[in-house]
Amino acid sequence: MNNRIQLRQQKKPRHRGLKIFGIIAGVLLLLIVACVFFFPQINNTIRNVTGNDTPADAAVKSRLVSEITAQKTGNATTDAALQRAADTLKETKMSTIMKAAQDQDQAAVLLQKATGANQAQAKLAAALLFKEESITPVRQAIASGDYYRAYQDVKSLQQQGNTSTLQNLLTGQ
Repeated sequence: MNNRIQLRQQKKPRHRGLKIFGIIAGVLLLLIVACVFFFPQINNTIRNVTGNDTPADAAVKSRLVSEITAQKTGNATTDAALQRAADTLKETKMSTIMKAAQDQDQAAVLLQKATGANQAQAKLAAALLFKEESITPVRQAIASGDYYRAYQDVKSLQQQGNTSTLQNLLTGQ
C-alpha cells in the first residue's frame, strides 16, 4: 500500500506549459486562416468604421500610382494627364472609388475629376465602362473591395487582349 502512495506522489510532471502553448498556437493559426479568407470583409469593416483608407487601401493605391506614372512617355500632354490621374487617385478615398465602381453617375464625377474631361465626356466614358461586359467583373470586385479578385480579373483581361479594345473605346479610336 505504501508503494502505491509513493508512486502517486512520484507522478511524472505534467506538461501544462506545452499544452497552453499548443492551445495558443492553435488559436493563432485559426485567426490567421480566418484573416486570409475574410480579408476583404475585415478590410471593408475597418474602412467603414474609421471612415479612412486602411493600410491595404494605401498599398493598393500606391501600387496603382506607380503603374500609372510608369506609363509616362515624355509627351508633355500625355504625362500631365497621367500625373493628374495619379494625383487624383492618391487624394481620393477608397470608399469613393468603390462607390464609383457601383454607380455610373459617381463614376462619371470621378472620371471628370481624374481626367479633366468635361461632364458630357465623363458621362460617356462612364456609360462605356458600365456597358462593357468584359470589365464588369473588375468593377464588381472593386465595388466589393476585393483587390485580389480585381487584380486577377485585370490579368485575365490583359491575357485575353480585351484591355486594348476598352482603351480604344475610351480614347475614341
